[in-house]
Amino acid sequence: MEELSKSYNPEGVEEKWYAFWITNTFFAADPEAEAEPYAIVIPPPNVTGTLHMGHALNTTLQDVLIRWKRMSGYNVLWVPGTDHAGIATQNVVERHLSGEGVNRYQIGRDAFIEHVWKWKAEYGGKITHQLKRLGASCDWSRERFTLDEGLSHAVIEVFVSLHEQGLIYRDNRLINWCTRCHTALSDIEVEHETFDGKLTYITYPADGDGGPVVVATTRPETMLGDTAIAVHPDDGRYKERIGTYVRLPLTERKIPVIADEAVDPTFGTGAVKVTPAHDFNDEAIARRQDPPLDFISVIGADGRMTVDAGPRYAGLDRYECRKRVLKDLQHVGLIVKEENYAHSIGQCYRCKTVIEPLSTTQWYVRVKPLAEEAIKAVREEEIRIFPKTWDNTYYSWMENIKDWCISRQIWWGHRIPAWYCAESRNEECKMKKGVIVSRETPTGCPYCGSGNLVQDEDVLDTWFSSALWPFSTLGWPDSTSELEKYYPTTVLVTGFDIIFFWVARMIMMGIKFMNDVPFRDVYIHALVRDMSGQKMSKSKGNVIDPLVIMEKYGTDAFRFTLAAFAAQGRDIKFSEERVEGYRHFINKLWNATRFILLNTGGSSVPKDMSLQRLNVSSKWIVSRLAATAEEVNASLREYRFNDATHAIYHFVWHELCDWYIEMVKPILYGASKDKPAVQECLLYVLENTLRLLHPFMPYVTEELWQNLPFMKNAISQGKNKHDAVYGDSMVSSIVIKPFPRDIPRDPDAETEMNIIIETVMGIRTIRGELNLSPSLELAVYIKTLNELSHAVLEKNNIFVEKLAKSKISRMGMKVREPRGSASAVRDNVEVYIPLEGLLDVNLEVERLKKEDAKIEQSLSLVNRKLMNEDFLNKAPKAVVQKEKEKYDAVLKKKEKNLENLKKLHEISIKK
Repeated sequence: MEELSKSYNPEGVEEKWYAFWITNTFFAADPEAEAEPYAIVIPPPNVTGTLHMGHALNTTLQDVLIRWKRMSGYNVLWVPGTDHAGIATQNVVERHLSGEGVNRYQIGRDAFIEHVWKWKAEYGGKITHQLKRLGASCDWSRERFTLDEGLSHAVIEVFVSLHEQGLIYRDNRLINWCTRCHTALSDIEVEHETFDGKLTYITYPADGDGGPVVVATTRPETMLGDTAIAVHPDDGRYKERIGTYVRLPLTERKIPVIADEAVDPTFGTGAVKVTPAHDFNDEAIARRQDPPLDFISVIGADGRMTVDAGPRYAGLDRYECRKRVLKDLQHVGLIVKEENYAHSIGQCYRCKTVIEPLSTTQWYVRVKPLAEEAIKAVREEEIRIFPKTWDNTYYSWMENIKDWCISRQIWWGHRIPAWYCAESRNEECKMKKGVIVSRETPTGCPYCGSGNLVQDEDVLDTWFSSALWPFSTLGWPDSTSELEKYYPTTVLVTGFDIIFFWVARMIMMGIKFMNDVPFRDVYIHALVRDMSGQKMSKSKGNVIDPLVIMEKYGTDAFRFTLAAFAAQGRDIKFSEERVEGYRHFINKLWNATRFILLNTGGSSVPKDMSLQRLNVSSKWIVSRLAATAEEVNASLREYRFNDATHAIYHFVWHELCDWYIEMVKPILYGASKDKPAVQECLLYVLENTLRLLHPFMPYVTEELWQNLPFMKNAISQGKNKHDAVYGDSMVSSIVIKPFPRDIPRDPDAETEMNIIIETVMGIRTIRGELNLSPSLELAVYIKTLNELSHAVLEKNNIFVEKLAKSKISRMGMKVREPRGSASAVRDNVEVYIPLEGLLDVNLEVERLKKEDAKIEQSLSLVNRKLMNEDFLNKAPKAVVQKEKEKYDAVLKKKEKNLENLKKLHEISIKK
């Protein structure tokens, strides 16, 4: 067997093992297998996407679960795929066409769709390759695309079925319109942000009886479409004006003063302009009137003023019109005043263009009946949400849900399966404004027989097809073995930002069409932020590229970092230093493996481990391995990824490397009778540790596992070295090995080792606090506080002396503290070290006093900064936070220094 290199270099290793896993189909699911199923459908990233930190976190956590369950003997399926991302993909391709000097309207719909498919074939696989680089162990033979033939079939079936049941309908009403993307958006596709604006007070002159009315507005350009002024019916200032009229400035129209309880008397003057065609609240007011108010659209789909705005304003951009309206109002003396006013403005979630409410005909899903069952599913715990704090957010949104606008005025997507008769205006066609909704393209009009049918131009909201993802990817509406085996899926891992976009809609559709929930658990992970807690964005310049981090530190260190900080309900403050720290952890593991292999020549990895012939340290490490495996399993069952990683890290770094390996070095280097048992124990613990780590660090664990001595002379016999022990096929991998289980525990050994460890730590603490040389052998007096500690230390004193670089002078339950000693008190022992000849107490006191003066100076400098208001207000938050952390660190150093001075003072008194 070749000796391991002195350090781990992930370059080449990751690509090698991923190709090995794919070639040998280790990730493939088998719906015919009898094992208990465990299934996840990947949240499909946009086909336009590239790997970002959110993808990396989400994929890493899913892969941890999938690898863990695969190793635990489950029949695992992880379905990969991508979303066609209607608006985003169309925008990308339109930019490509613009570079060629054409637009989609010039080349037509069919040619444009062909361009998009070509773009998808050339560039659409980028995100998939990046997920593979991250180590995603999906069943890639089952990769899906929301516009593939099978999923398109499912989309049509759901649309037609819901339409037949009256749950999909068409209506003309006010919707959110993006003037950049030229499409309708649902409420949750609109992002609201607070901006500083102006509140303009405008006089509407009286028409007939009564005086003028002053209204306040943030959108003076929309006044051209006003059809009323509304006041609260109980507002005494305006009671007598209700039913009268005012003249609409800059027009020839007059509009009524009406009453409506929705008006807030404390806003502005208490009188508000009503523009039903351009404001959702105004639309509601207009429809409540008897008769309803008129709707006058003065802003078009392109964001420009329409002819109804009047000849002076028609054709102007809405913001240019605002300037002209204000100038004209100023000219005629109708502006009373302007005030600064911060208000929330809706923006398109894709392009950030300010949304324009417009009256258009759209398709809607009547979601209330669907939402009721989805709420019930969570309340009755058919679905569990982790962390549970998200339950109330889910209920709040679902209980106040509005009908879902599902039509989009773009070309890339699932075209709505609805047709209109071109002859519907003729008397012989009774269709009028009717519509044909069909699973197949109709051959003719059912009313007049005309074959001149026109399909609806709109496509469905991308989230409509995504809502079917858990069952459409498994073959629905066909009856498949995959559906029977893997639906409902086990868990959905997702970010909180798409709970409403996607999670809630999947629950509604799953219950509706599968009569069961789409998944049993929903794990909602937090957001990855920068080190100072800021959200990452290109404008802030704080975006971290996962591919750059993986290239620099390796994929395993990056994955482990994400999992280690994925605490439920807490955002991740990501820093490169943390990844570097876990890269050191990998080096620690690598060096430990190298040490073990170099010192266990001739031994092979045992399949099982009996504790009977082991010494206390070996019993202890096996028992701690068992405890760690139990903790990791328990943590992953509850999606506590950070607890799982912390348990593994502590075991590997501290218990295996810092304690056990150091304790058994004298045995390995000598001719002790315990040597063969220790060698087997080392290999057993190492092999199980690699399996324990594999879900988090797949590449380095495979590389090390493949180098373990599973059978003597297996290579020279021409057999696979892993197969002889486990009896598998000729090709094997850690991927398909069992997750550690059935490892023996020994509570007595753990208790005994804790006594040894606390004794060693007591000696090390004194050495560190008094700055005694690590190479200096210390004479130690140990007072044992109970019979057990006495028996344990008497039997294992060699470990104490070796690990603490000491010589035990006296030990017993009656040992007294020598004069002039430093002491450390622990649960089971008291440790004393005489300082005569080791330390000049007076000189050490002087040294610590000088050190304290330097510390005080540092504290003063940092404190001066933190007391400076200019620094606190003007310096970047990250810089301020760093200074605060620096202050805390220096303060702790001062406290420790004073504690050591106090101890030296006590020692001098004892003398």
